[in-house]
Amino acid sequence: MNREPDFESSADMRLLELQRSSLGLVAPERAAWETRYAVDSTPGIDVTLETPTPSSAVLAVTLTATPPGDVIPGTVVTYALSLVNDGAASATAVVAAVPLPAGVSYRLGSLQVDGRAADDAVADRLFGAGLELGSVAPGSRGTLLWKVGVRMGTKPLVTIPQIRARGTAVIGGGPLVVERKTVTGAFAGELAAADRAMFEAKPLVPVEIPADELPIYELDVEEQIVYEAADAALSNAAAPLQADADDEISTPPAEAQPEALPRIAEPEPQPLREAVVLYGGIERATLAFFERIFNGSKDPTILQHCIFAGALACTVDVDGEDAVGLRAHLAAQSQILHRISLHEKLGKREPIGEYAGELLARIDAIAPAPVHVPSHYNTDRLLLANELHEPALAVVRKIAEERERWDFIKARQLTLALQAQRAVVRDDARAAAVDNALRAYAQHAMTVLQKLFVRLRLDKTTGVLFQTDPSLDNAARVLLAACAAAMPN
Repeated sequence: MNREPDFESSADMRLLELQRSSLGLVAPERAAWETRYAVDSTPGIDVTLETPTPSSAVLAVTLTATPPGDVIPGTVVTYALSLVNDGAASATAVVAAVPLPAGVSYRLGSLQVDGRAADDAVADRLFGAGLELGSVAPGSRGTLLWKVGVRMGTKPLVTIPQIRARGTAVIGGGPLVVERKTVTGAFAGELAAADRAMFEAKPLVPVEIPADELPIYELDVEEQIVYEAADAALSNAAAPLQADADDEISTPPAEAQPEALPRIAEPEPQPLREAVVLYGGIERATLAFFERIFNGSKDPTILQHCIFAGALACTVDVDGEDAVGLRAHLAAQSQILHRISLHEKLGKREPIGEYAGELLARIDAIAPAPVHVPSHYNTDRLLLANELHEPALAVVRKIAEERERWDFIKARQLTLALQAQRAVVRDDARAAAVDNALRAYAQHAMTVLQKLFVRLRLDKTTGVLFQTDPSLDNAARVLLAACAAAMPN
């Protein structure tokens, strides 16, 4: 039986096959796809080819960004990392590492792993050495979502995910590039100033308000200016406090020095640095009280965070003196906040304006003073400090000047401005842990305060203070743990 010519082959290919036959060469085998195409296209031939089936795990990696490009400083970009197991076996020991690109800052509390919120310690592993994801079953999907804030710069944002798993093929997951949009003119200068205020002095950034909680009320021009100023002022991390001292240059004993060498002259004493530095502290009993609140079975409320912020506030000078009445003011505010809690238990919910109290402190009397080692350090409490830089001082003084506009939000804003920024601890590692936790908690508290301001336009009763905020709760727990570890023995 004569076989019909293979019209699927070109004339050049048939000529090449004839030349191979004349030289006695064996024709190369066709690839699987070529064989399948030839068999399917040749009438009268019924040949069943075995299709290889996967026998191991195959992870398909996809990384996306929203918006995908043309971002400017201040834009919030949402990244989504998807891991799909297209193989026949489970992918085990899966580890994902996604280094943050230069020019962005992670938005605290925004990480979600498979739809569940993850704390910032998990985010540190994801952006660092790698986050352990366990196993991914065949046909299953794992997802990670997080948000970053775009900072000043001109280079595109390049993100390269690194996925590894034991005995698993990984496909996809190439570099993701988010292009920037060029900003010129006066607006570029404003962005540069905002970027310095928000990012240069601290490693953390505020948490974005969830989309489902976006307010339907917009701030007016005056309110916007006040809160942007407060945002920039309160987000400045305090510079390390310097305890200036007259250090002497040590010299060998007189008998060990050659008589011909002149004695080294002592340096002239340098003047002490002057700044507005306030101090506070947490006693062991106070720490235990808040540990019971934030680690209990019942979710803490915004009101309890307001009380906690008062305990973190710094009110006295380096000698332990309350010259301007800040301690008396915060003591009165604490009584007001506890009265709100009592009235709620009694079923008494009144306008929140009834619980603003008064500004009892003489803010205008705050003035810089020489910085030295505090004299009221003891082993019964953790000593905290807050250095009020000029931007924060400007906001605090503006609050004091507008006494006629004093309200509940102004009271919380002043307390937040006085909140401790660092711990006076001899152990550098423990001090750094408390400092980072204080900054993180202040950032979360600032965001919650802004949301509370908007909610009070819709509900002006104390009921808004009994809502919860899980991310703020987590930040408080981390802070309490750091304070407990740094507590003097």
